[in-house]
Amino acid sequence: MLDLSPDRLAATLAEAGLQHAQAARMREAAGPFLARLDADSRLFGEYLVEEIARLSAEVQAMAQLQQAEALSRAERLRIDPLPFIPAARQDAAAGPAPQPESGPFAADVASEDFIGFGWYPAEPTDAGALRWSGAGRCATVQLPGLGGGQLAVTLALRAPFGVELDLGEQDVFLDGMKLELEVLSRDGPVSVCRGTAILGPLPAGSRVALLLQGARYADPATGPLRDTRQLGLGLGWVRIERAA
Repeated sequence: MLDLSPDRLAATLAEAGLQHAQAARMREAAGPFLARLDADSRLFGEYLVEEIARLSAEVQAMAQLQQAEALSRAERLRIDPLPFIPAARQDAAAGPAPQPESGPFAADVASEDFIGFGWYPAEPTDAGALRWSGAGRCATVQLPGLGGGQLAVTLALRAPFGVELDLGEQDVFLDGMKLELEVLSRDGPVSVCRGTAILGPLPAGSRVALLLQGARYADPATGPLRDTRQLGLGLGWVRIERAA
């Protein structure tokens, strides 16, 4: 193994890995001998094993360093050409730094671009396209992170089988932060709800996960048309934006 990186943390981790491997081999070889010693002698023997393993790892790391220092420029280029590429060429190849999306961003549950798990397929309803949760223990939607900070999430939610929406029976999280939802409006069975969360700074292009988890319901109807699924809340659409 050749570690040509100047990063000291990488070198330290490599040495720690070598020491662990050496100590494991030595403990296996010395185990039968240490087992025959009394308690105090065994402790001293185990200490010697660890010290010898440490010194052996340091010697091996120094040997690798000397081997790396002896490499020619051509050999170094074959192993890792990146440090030899001029910074100007690297910057030109990378292009301009990506910028966080400004938002708002709305996710249509019927769109092919919808990314989520734990949902049943989108279906038409009297209030528009809808995806029912309940296909998994929880349901998630991936949304742009918008750079993090204070974000507001607005959802169109509906409870199944004519049940009245009870937000107290549901938990909604944005990247692990619980959203305290408030109902902004109601249109028939659909409630538009909103919650805010404060996230840490996020790099451009980052995605966050909206997670819904809560009560699931069974169809009270009987007969051949009864829905046999256990359904959670239905999602009509979701929007994320920077909170005002």
